[in-house]
Amino acid sequence: MDKRIADISDPKVIIPADGCTDLFFRLFNSMYDGVCIFEVCGTKVKALYLNERYFHVVGYTREQYLPYYDNVTITLFEEDEKRIFEMAFECLEKGTDFYCEVRGYRFDQSVGRFCIRARAVDFIKSDNPVFLASINDISDQKNTEHMLSLNAERSRILEETSTAFLLDYDWVNDIMTFSPARDRENIVIPAYTSYLRRNCPIYEEDVIYYCKVLFNICRKPGKGFVDVRSLDKKLNKYTICRLILTSIADEYGSVFRVVGRLEEIDEHSGLIARLAADRTSNSIAGLPDSVSALSTIRNRIAECRCRCFMALADLDDFTRFNEKYGKAAADDAILLAAELIKSTFPDNAVIFRYVSDDFVIFLEDITESMLHDMVDKLRVACQTAMLTLNGEAQSAVLSFSVGAAWTVCNEKVNIKDFFITADRALIKAKNECKGKMYVEKITY
Repeated sequence: MDKRIADISDPKVIIPADGCTDLFFRLFNSMYDGVCIFEVCGTKVKALYLNERYFHVVGYTREQYLPYYDNVTITLFEEDEKRIFEMAFECLEKGTDFYCEVRGYRFDQSVGRFCIRARAVDFIKSDNPVFLASINDISDQKNTEHMLSLNAERSRILEETSTAFLLDYDWVNDIMTFSPARDRENIVIPAYTSYLRRNCPIYEEDVIYYCKVLFNICRKPGKGFVDVRSLDKKLNKYTICRLILTSIADEYGSVFRVVGRLEEIDEHSGLIARLAADRTSNSIAGLPDSVSALSTIRNRIAECRCRCFMALADLDDFTRFNEKYGKAAADDAILLAAELIKSTFPDNAVIFRYVSDDFVIFLEDITESMLHDMVDKLRVACQTAMLTLNGEAQSAVLSFSVGAAWTVCNEKVNIKDFFITADRALIKAKNECKGKMYVEKITY
């Protein structure tokens, strides 16, 4: 170290001075970074000091932020809040700094992305660990990174096919963009779910399965394909189209876009017949197959004039369960899930296995509170259920996320309204917190 520069980490160098505290905080308030001093009190993070820039970074005024002073991490995503606690205590043990990127809600409920740098300090008297931290808004940077990954994926798809339509679905804003080949203009469809329910040329039963594939990879990263019959208005006949889809997720696994391609295929490719066979062979635990159940639901929607609910129940983290315990245990878990649902809901409910680990429950003439009671009963049943895993009876460790749609049936209502609305509700339930239910009214 240059001897002309004093080592201020040496306690001998520090001289107490009047007014030093005021100078210290004036310096903090002049910084571009948001600066905070916080105290970790059990499961809460209490703010001891926040500079003016801090409020600008997190998207609040000082007055709007008052309710969060005693627990500043409550505005963050739950998993990010847990990560901060883990890193803080790890750094206390090792005596190191920590850096992490988190997501949080601003006052206007938009989602911001922030980077936090912090280290434990001892210049504040406290019985609890105290940290000095800086925070910056990196939302624009992350959005740029996401767009770069999106464009890279679109370019890859474009290279693979030059005759198909490329598609780009912004599920958060519900906007679908089709990009035809040969330098033709893009086709942009806002309010895409409403379009699927009312104006879509896809055959009704096929659009239900198409939406299932689409919304499934909207809520968790993955790929999928589906063959559908689409009406060619010029020729006045159905053609068969294949949609191949892949989701684009951020570094936390949250899907922000779905891209893919749409192309016309030969009717004799064999996939149509195979998919049709799949739909009639998914009966389980005495439940009807999906084709029979869909027919029953259509008839009930057409005949009744009461309040009806359709709930989509999806097993949480089932892919991970399958990887951990194997296919045989996964099949047993699906069978157990079917039995639990069948025993929980009334006999007049239409229940069937939809796709893989998803189930559909259609109920007539009930209230939303009654549906909540039934789902709570299912949740309790899952907690007490036993399953043979690794050769011994263990807790099944099953939980469902549920998306539900409801309306008072009339001549305007069709089965697509229920499926598409419930699928969108299921995405919200999964994003909010697994093991929960989100209910949405069908709107027109």
